[in-house]
Amino acid sequence: MALLHDKSIRGRTQMGWLDSFHTFSFGGFNDPSRMGHRALRVINEDRVISGSGFGAHEHHNMDIVTYVISGALKHEDSLGNGSVISPGEIQRMSAGTGIRHSEMNASDTDPVHFLQIWIIPDTQGVEPSYEQKPIPDELVDGKLGLVAGRGGVVSLNSDNQLHLCKLSDAETVEHAFAPGRAGFIQIVDGMVEIEGERLSAGDGLQFSDREVCTIKALSDCEILLFDLA
Repeated sequence: MALLHDKSIRGRTQMGWLDSFHTFSFGGFNDPSRMGHRALRVINEDRVISGSGFGAHEHHNMDIVTYVISGALKHEDSLGNGSVISPGEIQRMSAGTGIRHSEMNASDTDPVHFLQIWIIPDTQGVEPSYEQKPIPDELVDGKLGLVAGRGGVVSLNSDNQLHLCKLSDAETVEHAFAPGRAGFIQIVDGMVEIEGERLSAGDGLQFSDREVCTIKALSDCEILLFDLA
């Protein structure tokens, strides 16, 4: 059984500086049937205008992954990290016992468009930590590359995995799930077909009962695939 998260039914937060879509319940969007999928709790697609962003705020006991689609995002946190996240990179911040951070558009002229993902860790109260690394093109071009999780570009404090794939039109990729695991696919760009279901940028598909998932590109596309414990 699969559940389609159509882009048109996502929650939305609009302010003068922010336009944010919520795949799962978040902030003022509360849908009891969309509270997350296993350890995957939040997928927010955010657009922030130039010179604005999220001021310093606190998180606890969550692994937060940020993936910039376009533009650049400036990060600062209470661990002393300060960086700019650009397309082609992945950032993971583990809040653990508590961390304060800010996320601001790094440009004075251009918007920034990014995904923020929250994954519940296996263990509460870990020491806060931070990673930001480039994603090698050869890892994700035409195949599903492990970008977050054990053995990935960045790590997670759980037995969950995040894969990224960039496909050209008509290319196909498959992913096998171990028994008992579940999946979620988020379309970042382009259009794909998954076992007869067509999805385009902003759509998501969650499932718990597939041994193999086959994804066919119907255009040049970019997708995220979560393999969840």
